[in-house]
Amino acid sequence: MSGLRGLIFMVAVVVAILSAWTALSRAGLELGPARPPRTEVIVFEHADSIHCRIFRRDVLPKYKQGLRQDVPLRFIDVSTTDTSGLGLRGSIRTVPTAVVMRDGREVDRIVGYWGPTNFFIMLSHILARVE
Repeated sequence: MSGLRGLIFMVAVVVAILSAWTALSRAGLELGPARPPRTEVIVFEHADSIHCRIFRRDVLPKYKQGLRQDVPLRFIDVSTTDTSGLGLRGSIRTVPTAVVMRDGREVDRIVGYWGPTNFFIMLSHILARVE
């Protein structure tokens, strides 16, 4: 009977070790820095641009409603941010400009504002090439 007790004790120790290791691994994942998304849309804007305000009014609510929740969208004001280190293929000369980024590099861009329907059509074509 002592052999069976010893086996049960060893199994209990192994389970406890594996449980502790799993908890530590999860804690390490949760406490570590968040990984940036592989694909994201960055909209370059300027605070004084009426077209940028219209873009936010027309596109942002639909985007937030879940049309593309798997691809985050963020805004960068070109008047307050140095864009030279962002992995862009070229400078931003027109606002708003939506740039699809994949792993920190520009895939393609939508220059100017073409209305919400056209924006989502163009964005869908770009994202289809990325995914």
